[in-house]
Amino acid sequence: MTLYTQEQIDRANQTNLEEYLQQKGERLRKTGCESVLIYKDSTGEHDSISVRRNRWYDHKNMRGGYPLKFMQEFYGMSFRTAMKELLHGEEPGPGRKKNKENEKNVRQPEKAVVQENQERIACPSEKTEFILPEKDRNMKRLFAYLLQKRFLSQSVVKCFVEQKILYQEKEHGNIVFVGTDREGVPKSACRKSTADRTQDFRIAVAGSDCRYSFCWRGTSDKLYVFEAAIDLMSFITLKNDDWKSDSFLALNGLSPKPLYRFLADQRNIREIFLCLDHDAAGIETSEKLKDSLMEKGYAADLVTYCCPIYKDWNEQLKAEHGMEAVLPQSHPKKAAYNTAVRKLGILNADTESLYMKWRKQGHEKSGLFFYLDQIKRDFKQAEKAVRKRDTDTKLLLASILRMADLSICMMCEIKRDDTLPELTRYQTTIQELEKAYKPYLDKARMDRRIQEMKEEMERLETFSFQDQPSLFVWAKNMANMAMRAIIYVETEYPQELERKNSYAEQKTKEQVSEEPDSTEQMELEMGG
Repeated sequence: MTLYTQEQIDRANQTNLEEYLQQKGERLRKTGCESVLIYKDSTGEHDSISVRRNRWYDHKNMRGGYPLKFMQEFYGMSFRTAMKELLHGEEPGPGRKKNKENEKNVRQPEKAVVQENQERIACPSEKTEFILPEKDRNMKRLFAYLLQKRFLSQSVVKCFVEQKILYQEKEHGNIVFVGTDREGVPKSACRKSTADRTQDFRIAVAGSDCRYSFCWRGTSDKLYVFEAAIDLMSFITLKNDDWKSDSFLALNGLSPKPLYRFLADQRNIREIFLCLDHDAAGIETSEKLKDSLMEKGYAADLVTYCCPIYKDWNEQLKAEHGMEAVLPQSHPKKAAYNTAVRKLGILNADTESLYMKWRKQGHEKSGLFFYLDQIKRDFKQAEKAVRKRDTDTKLLLASILRMADLSICMMCEIKRDDTLPELTRYQTTIQELEKAYKPYLDKARMDRRIQEMKEEMERLETFSFQDQPSLFVWAKNMANMAMRAIIYVETEYPQELERKNSYAEQKTKEQVSEEPDSTEQMELEMGG
């Protein structure tokens, strides 16, 4: 099979992604020297993807790259489809055969770019000189906003003002939150508007080092981590006790860089409280940070989730003052997982249903072979449904739901515990799968999920049927993949299908508009 040349791949990755997305009608918001892509998924509307010329970085999912990877990640395109799109229909170069070295060359640019994008996109350029905005002569707007609209304690606000890391900007009256190093030297700053119409306005000062953020450095071994500076001060206001000996850090978003820098400077920290927002992004980031901290040697029982009872700590503070507050938000994937678990539990509880009778008879007749054969059949149906890109996902959902159910039955049969009732064994097994589920590790598109299942099916042929431990691991992997596929179909797959089908329709329209009509075609053929 002829493949694209490295020269073609390089040209595709030089595409100006900002211009491309604008031409495609995507929502972009200019912020300084880069743009922010506004997009929707199952968790709502997001602005976590930064785009600068031919580079992009997703702060929410901590991944990035060049245009080729963006087309695959965001639009769910295959490598060849993405190449053809970025090269305006250009076909693969002649005479290039597939081999391991060429495959390595295709992937290598994408592997090396993540760190580069973190430095160049996630942070403002280090070449820009960092200069703090000029201070105003008074801080009337700052105190009015933080005390009257955000309900922060005056004493708490004064403490941060006296530390010279919180002040009012002279030019526009914005609040400035300053990030300092361990010696107290300013390294970053963020402006936030106090105006009613622009309260969501927040922008980093040019030249800021994103490894440093707004913080309070205490002497104890406890650190409290927040998304934003106002949440940090809201928590302290709610704490309402002697807080100054502890440390507090605002990430200024969801990037882990300020946390890692802070811990490198403050070696005394042993106990960490992750106090991020009670929403999908906060839940994902908290789990990701905890896993990362455990890898760095922090004890699991000393890294604790500390969730507000409302959406964030300032909303909780508002509620305590009798104001209407935004309620906490569950993670849609975790909620969908729980719904799937309940569905399977109800399904197994109804022993007189046609499905349960069919499953019982099949197992009594063929044992584990019945489960394996039916999983293979259901996988083929699921694969076919995904290939068709059918927006009616009922058949796809039914197939993968059966795959999950039968895989769990296999697990229960192989690790049979006769001291427990059959339904209890089943529910215990699936609840363990649910407990281990982490949305931040579950980011693949549907094509990739089907491919992983296919590879697992092929792996089944490599070990003996008598190899019970390997069969159990296989069944657990298949149950995990099927459950995750169910969750994806229930949450993000509709958006993926919409993007893919919209793109396909647009390409069809472009092709039709470019084709000459029959009269023009006859004239061309006759040399007219």
